[in-house]
Amino acid sequence: MLIRFSVRNFRCFRDQTTLELTASSDKLIPGNVYQSEDGRTRILRSAGIYGSNASGKTTVFGALSVMRDFIVTNIPGGMDRQFNYTPFAFDNNRDPTSFEAEFIHDGVRQIYGFSYDANRICEEHLYTFPNGRKKTVFERKLDEYVFKSDLRMRNDVAKRMDSKKLYVSFASQFNDQDCRRVVDWFSSRLLVLVGFNIDVSLEILFSTMQRDERFRSYVLKALRIADFGISDLSDHPQIVNVAPSSVPMTLHDYRARHTFNDKHTSLPLLMESGGTIRFMSVIGPVIQALTNGSTVAIDEMDMSFHTDLTKWIVGLFHDPEENRTNAQIIFNTHDVELLDQSIVRRDQVWITSKDDKTGAARIDNLKDFRIRNDLDIRKAFLNGSLGGTPFIEPERLI
Repeated sequence: MLIRFSVRNFRCFRDQTTLELTASSDKLIPGNVYQSEDGRTRILRSAGIYGSNASGKTTVFGALSVMRDFIVTNIPGGMDRQFNYTPFAFDNNRDPTSFEAEFIHDGVRQIYGFSYDANRICEEHLYTFPNGRKKTVFERKLDEYVFKSDLRMRNDVAKRMDSKKLYVSFASQFNDQDCRRVVDWFSSRLLVLVGFNIDVSLEILFSTMQRDERFRSYVLKALRIADFGISDLSDHPQIVNVAPSSVPMTLHDYRARHTFNDKHTSLPLLMESGGTIRFMSVIGPVIQALTNGSTVAIDEMDMSFHTDLTKWIVGLFHDPEENRTNAQIIFNTHDVELLDQSIVRRDQVWITSKDDKTGAARIDNLKDFRIRNDLDIRKAFLNGSLGGTPFIEPERLI
């Protein structure tokens, strides 16, 4: 599970910014917290990010996605290729972009991070905490490495490195178990949804349903619970040759079956509402997280569907009977109905904002506002008392 994620000098975030998922000492809603595998940390089951448009909400998820892609893809390409380096743009700062994540995988707490500029990996480090004691796996500054264990193997791997590779990704291919654990967590225990591509979302959903009958049954049950009137989903693909090269291509014919008065009608899926299709793109990763004990991060989770569905999805992670694997959800939203201290704790709510003078974004936790247990945080957010709401100029447009 994710304990914290930090980013610095990435797009609208100039200074180091940290999303913290360690629970505070707050005693409210204890079911929204679980004890970590190593028994040393209380971790939140969910975190919601609020804020006005262009305040940095999506950038948090973009940063997490970029970090994951660096690690999982092992940065393919030649030495002459530049990285997608997008530092804070509103000053002359050309410092490296930095990411760091603290998480627990296979019962071991780990801290892994790296920094990069357009041309190289500038710094990289990995620390683990077996039995609660810190162990330095490696530290790297440019092409200089420090190892504290397995020296022969790791020095041999380091000799094959270049400035564009992450050591953790490269060493995992040589069965370095500490590095392998990092890659495993990012590849199989972290799901990040940024942006919304209908074709890709539906292809992933239907292909997973086809090979996993239990997953399919959960998706259909979720559609029934959500009251979309859909009793089944199907795909009737066709193989066609695309001119002029006559390359075979699969055309999908996704359909939803509706049942009313014992009569079945099958409709093309794209005839369904935007909210229904968006729900399908979200429910798949949610089910995967709940069954595998993963962390799922969803940008604009509530886009196009009803507030009760947003509450229901978040509630799945808070319910110990539904969430027996200690899965975790992180999301951003404009749905203020979740801002209720009977639903979420103060440490589960984050608010993004931008500095009017510098344009730099920041993220603050609601627990730092020192609000009362009985405060209507929805009302306080809407009236601007907590920040994160836009100031709309009181003037006519036309």
